[in-house]
Amino acid sequence: MKKILIFGGTRFFGKKVVTHFLNLGYDVTIATRGTTPDSFGQEVSRLIIDRGDYSHIGWKEIQNQHWHIVFDNICFTQNDAKIACHYLTDVQHYLVTSSLATYQGEASLDGYKESDFIPENYHTEATSDSDYEYGEGKREAESYLAHNYPGKVTYLRFPIVLDDDDYTERLHFYVKAALAKETIVFRRKTGRFSFVRASEIPSMLEFIILNNLTGPINLASDQIYSTKDFIIALKMALNLDELTVIYDSTQTPSPFSKYDEPLDTSLLKKQGYSVTSLDSWLPSLMTRLGEDEIKKTSKR
Repeated sequence: MKKILIFGGTRFFGKKVVTHFLNLGYDVTIATRGTTPDSFGQEVSRLIIDRGDYSHIGWKEIQNQHWHIVFDNICFTQNDAKIACHYLTDVQHYLVTSSLATYQGEASLDGYKESDFIPENYHTEATSDSDYEYGEGKREAESYLAHNYPGKVTYLRFPIVLDDDDYTERLHFYVKAALAKETIVFRRKTGRFSFVRASEIPSMLEFIILNNLTGPINLASDQIYSTKDFIIALKMALNLDELTVIYDSTQTPSPFSKYDEPLDTSLLKKQGYSVTSLDSWLPSLMTRLGEDEIKKTSKR
């Protein structure tokens, strides 16, 4: 039986990855601080670990085992990457959650390509973890792994991840604001967005493992929404005639506006993965969230 170690398998799409690989017949171990309960019972093994603490006793237990797959959903900094290089030495394939935020500057018409950020070419002086901006942390983590990790590694560059159970409630924010007729602030009119559905991520990981894909890869739905597209989809999903929207870079933007450049998924498609379109799931998700919000409001 193949063994998979999952860092951060108790929330959002981490839970979906655990369930998927259990169904595939893997021996699943989840490594967390142990503060968030899970519903997997005796189906999984558990290790207590402080991901950012080099000296934590849990690392020795991890180092002493062979892992076919490690999915690391909580590698945020160069320090995290250094710890991985030291302890994750007996691993056949290391998959690291990275981000759209690794890219900088304006994307091309089709979105950022993987070659727009090459971790092997990125060199910077590490800052203290407390000083990290999210995107810089991911860039430095990728770069350190590219130069130092001894085995096979894949950098999973996700855009904004959405689903019904997104605990950050980013899409919920737009739905609630629209239904309450509140003003929604976008940084600019020309923003463009990529998204991925959390429920699809496990099958993406399975595909990457089966096809032995390494290096950076963009993982997103096969469609780019302009700001206008997003507003129209939201209005239609909620059956609203209009939304109150302003474009102002001086105000605190709504959640998606911070990452308003898209990803190009042509590499993923070239490898043979059938990428789903945003239209196949995002509008219906908006509708469900709207129905849930109306029910909650009616009970108040």
